[in-house]
Amino acid sequence: MMRNVLTAILFVVAGSAVAGDFTPPNGCTAYLTVQASNCQVEHHWTCEADPVGDKWHAEIGQNGPVYIGRIDAEAQWIDSYDIFSDTRDQLIQPATDPASLTELLANGLDTYDFSLNTPKGRHDVKGYDRIAQRDVIIDGEVLHQTEYAIRITNAQGEVTYASEGSEFVSETHRRFFSGFGTVSEPSPPFKFQAKPVQFIYPGEKGYLDNTPKFGCDVLSARAVFQ
Repeated sequence: MMRNVLTAILFVVAGSAVAGDFTPPNGCTAYLTVQASNCQVEHHWTCEADPVGDKWHAEIGQNGPVYIGRIDAEAQWIDSYDIFSDTRDQLIQPATDPASLTELLANGLDTYDFSLNTPKGRHDVKGYDRIAQRDVIIDGEVLHQTEYAIRITNAQGEVTYASEGSEFVSETHRRFFSGFGTVSEPSPPFKFQAKPVQFIYPGEKGYLDNTPKFGCDVLSARAVFQ
């Protein structure tokens, strides 16, 4: 059943991206658009049929949607779909040490230890988030900048993903927004920069616009010269 729901949402998001302005799926309400520094725009929405606190977002690049994700009230990864690789990951519950946004905001540190059901079998995720600086302002939005480290291993204990860096967490929206960091696995290592630049609300110019605004010239230059 959930697979059918995700397929329907993917169809709506993909069609909406082609049309020019984002339209949330039926029974859902959009509430925020975020322009990021990595030539991507995010749209955020909630759905009436979901548990209270669940939220969705889609990331759209120059060539259309690249990612769709669902989190709960504690910002746990419930369901995520990487469109580029056509892979879907789902949280296996209960978790050994669930990610807790409440814990992070209250104490400045949250560790986690949970597992995902992936197309390649069970993967184990361990790491932490730590608030490094509170009340950072980006485009008028009050955020807390974090430091994080994450490590994902497969059933054989092999590291499939490892990263360290910084993100931004919102008490208002009870979610993380991407930041910057280094991915050390899979190799070769690389650095990334995906900070939010603009937060756009209903009624403001650019709300639900699918066109990325920032960093696209950098990506184009890399495509030409690499």
